[in-house]
Amino acid sequence: MPVPFPLLIKGVALGLGAAVPIGPVNVQIARRALRGGFKSGFALGCGAVTIDVVYAVLSSLGIRRIVEVQAVEWTLRVAGTVLLAYLGTMCLRGEREVWRADTILADGASIRPVERRHAADYLTGLLMTLLNPMTLAFWFVAVPALVGSITNDPAKDLPAVCAGVFLGTIGWVVFFSAGLSLAGRFRRNWWLAAADAVGGASLLLFAGTALVASVRAAWAE
Repeated sequence: MPVPFPLLIKGVALGLGAAVPIGPVNVQIARRALRGGFKSGFALGCGAVTIDVVYAVLSSLGIRRIVEVQAVEWTLRVAGTVLLAYLGTMCLRGEREVWRADTILADGASIRPVERRHAADYLTGLLMTLLNPMTLAFWFVAVPALVGSITNDPAKDLPAVCAGVFLGTIGWVVFFSAGLSLAGRFRRNWWLAAADAVGGASLLLFAGTALVASVRAAWAE
C-alpha cells in the first residue's frame, strides 16, 4: 500500500521536533563529530535512531503497557542517570587531556583527529536512547496521542508517521554530524576543550535533573 504523503510529512516534522532540541544525544554527537569526524557522530546518532525505530515499531503495534511497569521505569531512571554522569565525567576528563596536550604542542598547532572505534560510538548512542525514560514517553504516549488527533485510524496510519519520524531523525543526524565534522577540520585545542567542557557540564546537568525527577517520583509514591 502506498504511504500517505501527508502523514509521512507530519512524521518527518515530528522526528525533527524530537531530534533537533539539544539533549544528551546531540551533545555527544557534537563532541564526537568535532573530535573524531563525521563517522563518529553519525555512528552515535545511528545508535539513537535504532532505538527510535524499535520503539516506533512497538508503538505502531499498540504495545504501551511497557511504560506502566515500575520495574522498567526505575531501571531506566537509575541506569540512565548513571550513564549520563559517567559520560559527563569522561567529557571533563577529555577537557583536561586537551589542555595537557596544549602545553606540549606549539602555538597554533592542533590536535589530530581522535581515532575511534565506531562500534563503541554506536553502542553509546544505543544505550543513551534505550536508558532514557523520555524516549519511552515520547514513543508510547506522545506519538500515539498526536496520531490519534490527526487521523481516524491510528492503528493503520501510525506506521506511516513512524516512517516519517525515521526520515526526520536520520536526516538530522546526517546534517548535524556533517556540520560539526566540517567545523572540526578547523579544530584548535581550546575549541576541543570548550566542547568537552560544555558537553560534560550539560551531561552532568541532565544527570542531575534526572536524579531530582527520580527522587520526586519516589517521594510522590
